[in-house]
Amino acid sequence: MRRAHHFITASLVLSLGLTLPALAQDPNQLANLLKQGRDLVTNGNYDQALAVYRQAIQVDTRNPRIHSAIGFIHAQRGEYAEAARSYQQAINLDGQNPDFFYALGYSLGMMGENHGAAAAYRQSLRLNSRNSEAHQALAVILARIGDPQGAIQAYRHTISLQPRNWSAQKGLGLLLLRQGNTQEALQALQQAISIAPDSPSVQINLGMALLASGDSDLAWAAIDRAGQLAQRDMDLQTKIAEIAVAANETDRAIRAYRQIIALNPNQASTYMSLGNLYMDLENPRDATLNYRQVTRLSPNNPEGFHKLGLALAAQGMRRDARNAYRSALSLYRSQGDRQGEQQVRQAMRER
Repeated sequence: MRRAHHFITASLVLSLGLTLPALAQDPNQLANLLKQGRDLVTNGNYDQALAVYRQAIQVDTRNPRIHSAIGFIHAQRGEYAEAARSYQQAINLDGQNPDFFYALGYSLGMMGENHGAAAAYRQSLRLNSRNSEAHQALAVILARIGDPQGAIQAYRHTISLQPRNWSAQKGLGLLLLRQGNTQEALQALQQAISIAPDSPSVQINLGMALLASGDSDLAWAAIDRAGQLAQRDMDLQTKIAEIAVAANETDRAIRAYRQIIALNPNQASTYMSLGNLYMDLENPRDATLNYRQVTRLSPNNPEGFHKLGLALAAQGMRRDARNAYRSALSLYRSQGDRQGEQQVRQAMRER
C-alpha cells in the first residue's frame, strides 16, 4: 500500500496469537510450542516459526489464536492471500475478536481487495470502535475506492482518538484539498506540520494547499523545504517538478528534474519531461541534449526521435532532423501507430 497508513502494529502482535494461554489435549506440549514460536517470531525467524505453529495447530485445531499467529507470519512474509485465509479461519472460530478482522482487512488491502478490506475494518470497528488504527486504515481504503466523504469521516474519528496523529491530519488535509475545501485542508495540514515539521510529505501537501489559497510565498517555502528534506526521494522530487511546471516555476522545475537525473541517470521519462520543458522555454539546444538521452535509453520509443527531430529542426539542423524523423516513422510504422506517422510526416513537410 502507499501504503504508509496501512499496517499491523506491534501492539497487535500479542492479540494475534503470538502468546496464547490455550487449552488442549496436551497443554504442556502446546505451551512449549507456543513459546518456541513466539521466540522465533521475535527474532524474525518466520520460516521456523511457521513450522512450529503448524505443529501447534495439530495439537489444538480449534484454537483461533494459533490460526491468527500463522496469518501474522504469512503477512510478515508478504504472503497476503495465505494470511487472509488464516485470519478467516480464526474468525470462523472466534467472530468476536476485533483484531482478527483488523488483520484480515490489512491482508485484503495489501492484495488490492479493497471492498473486502473495508468490510473487515468496519466489522473490527463494530467490535472495538476505539481502535484509531482501524479508523485510519479504513480511511485509506475508502479514499482508494472513491468514497472521499467516508474517508474524511474515518480520518476525523482517528484524530478524535489520536489528536497528535500527524499522518491522519495529513491524509485528512489532502482529501479536503481534493474536495476544494482549502481552508479546512490548511488547518489540518498546519496541525500536521506542528506535530511533524520535518516530514517532507506534509510539507509538500501544505505547499499545495497554500498555492490553492493564493499564498505563493509560503507555498514555495514549504515545497522547497520538502525538497531539502527529501533530496534522495525520486517520487517527491518528481512531484515538485510537476507542481513547478504547472505553476510556471521553470527554474524550480529544472532543478528538480536535474536532481532526479542525479539520483537515476537512466530514466528516460525524466529526460523527456525536461526536454519538453526546454522546448516550452524556446530552448531547443538543451531540449536536443535531453531528447538524445531519451533515444539512447529508449531506442524503441518513436516519440523520443519525433521530438528530437522537432528540436533539431527548430535549430535549422534539417538533415539531422530528417534522420530523427525517419527513425520515428519507422518505429511508429512497426508499432501500427498511424496517428504518430501522420504527425511526423506533417513535421517533415514543414520548413
